[in-house]
Amino acid sequence: MDLIDKIRARQILLLRAGLSVVVLTIVVFLVRQCSVPVSHISDERAGGDTLNVAVELSPMTLSTASDTIGGFGYDILMKIARDNGIPVKINAFSSLPEALARLNSRRYDLVISDMPVTASLRQKYGFTVPVYRDRQVLVQLADSLGGVPVKSQQELGGKEVWAAVGTPVVARLHTLASEIGDTICVYESDSYTEEQLLMAVAIGEIPRAASGQFVARRMAADYPQLDTSVDLSFSQLKCWTTHKEDTLLLDSLNSWINACVKSRDFSILLKKYDLE
Repeated sequence: MDLIDKIRARQILLLRAGLSVVVLTIVVFLVRQCSVPVSHISDERAGGDTLNVAVELSPMTLSTASDTIGGFGYDILMKIARDNGIPVKINAFSSLPEALARLNSRRYDLVISDMPVTASLRQKYGFTVPVYRDRQVLVQLADSLGGVPVKSQQELGGKEVWAAVGTPVVARLHTLASEIGDTICVYESDSYTEEQLLMAVAIGEIPRAASGQFVARRMAADYPQLDTSVDLSFSQLKCWTTHKEDTLLLDSLNSWINACVKSRDFSILLKKYDLE
C-alpha cells in the first residue's frame, strides 16, 4: 500500500469512526421510540415490577442495522420479556465499570455485556446460566498466500497487540503473557472500538488486535485479508450479571433463559448472529 492509499485508508477509518458516534446516537433515539423505555446510564431507578436492565452498546448485545434495533443480547431479552410478560427498562451503556457500580448500588437489576465469567467475579456477582459461548482471537493481516506473521500464542512474545480499553481481552492478554513467559506489548485504545481497531488492522495502520470471535468473524466477512485463526482463549461462557444477593431474580432468569434456549426462536437467533 503506497502513501496515498494509506492516507485515503486513514481518512476512511476516521470517517467510519465519526459515523459510529452518529450510529450510537441513532441507537439511543430509536430505542427510546420503542414500547420498552430506554435511557443512558443514570441514577434513575425503574419502579414497581419493571426489570431495570443495562445493555452494553456493542455488535453482540445492542446495535442497529438498517435503522432497526438489534443485537443478540437485546433480542434474547426482548423474547424473554414478551414470553413472560415482564416490563423492561433498558439502559444503553458503554462503560462496564460504571454499569457494574450501578448494579452494586441496586440502580440496575441486570447487566448484559461481554464480560467473561471468572472465579474471582463469581465472588462479587451473580451469573445466570450461559446464554451463549464465545472466545477471544488474534486478528492480523494475511498475505496473498494466507500466511500470517504470528501463527501461535507462543509467537506473541515481544509483539504489539491492540485492544479496546476496558474490554475483557485486555486482561486475557496480560494473563497470556505470564503463560508464555514473555512480554506482550498491549496497547489499549480509548478512542477506537473493537470493530474500528480491526478496520485499522485491515488497512495496515496497526499490526494486530485482539477481540471476541463474534466481532472478528463479522469483520473478516467484510475484510477477507483479516486472519482470525489464532485463538487467545478457550471457549468462554457468556452469562448475564445480577447483584450477588438477588437470588430470587437469578432463579427466575435461569428459568426464563433455560426455556428460551430450547425454543425454535433461539435457534433462529443463533443462525442470524452466526453463533452456531
